[in-house]
Amino acid sequence: AAQWLAACQGSAPAQEPQRIRAIVFAEQEPQLPAPETAARRAGAGLNVVTVTDLSQAYDLGAATADAEIDAGADLLIPGGVESARVPAVVMATMTQTEPVVIVGKQPSVEDWKREVSAIRDAMFRARNLEGMELVASCQSAVLAAAVGLITRAAERRTPLLIDAPLTATAALLAERDNPGVKEWLFATTLSTAPAHELALRKLGLQPLHQLAMEPEPTLGALAALPMLLTGVETATDA
Repeated sequence: AAQWLAACQGSAPAQEPQRIRAIVFAEQEPQLPAPETAARRAGAGLNVVTVTDLSQAYDLGAATADAEIDAGADLLIPGGVESARVPAVVMATMTQTEPVVIVGKQPSVEDWKREVSAIRDAMFRARNLEGMELVASCQSAVLAAAVGLITRAAERRTPLLIDAPLTATAALLAERDNPGVKEWLFATTLSTAPAHELALRKLGLQPLHQLAMEPEPTLGALAALPMLLTGVETATDA
């Protein structure tokens, strides 16, 4: 982690980030007690951005990255409140993965069957689509905004921590349209969702932790942040 951050900063040893910002996109103001606690404990800021217009979501994500970086942010943690079905459909479509493989753990067999059926239908609607057209077919302004933020942050040489199926999927979409984005990404945790592991594998990223936790926006990265900062300090002392 310290080596990656040093590479992003262009100097060694890495310097500890001075303004860490977690950005959560949501269609309405969410309750985020766990991420708020983790952000406070890690000394990071948490910003919730409401996004409802799919046609403007990508630009909103990019503008949010610009605003945070202009204000001094030197490490960003993107997140989003969205159905687990969205990254599952996008990843299954992009990689031609069967719905029965991409569906994660469900409360019951009947729930699993319904989710497989819903994802199969969504993949049929998304057939032959790529990039942001694929995102639009899922009607996910949250995912579009995350793609915009990740793309713009990478363009502005600002490192990002990725910790959930939604953001890993957004990162892969950003990389497909803008090769080199993945160099600015560090995977902190791996959730239980098959789409998460698939996206990280396609990006060539190894998660720092495999906590098998249920995804919650930015929580995995904020929980891993103390270890990353410990690595930076240890490398500096050495």
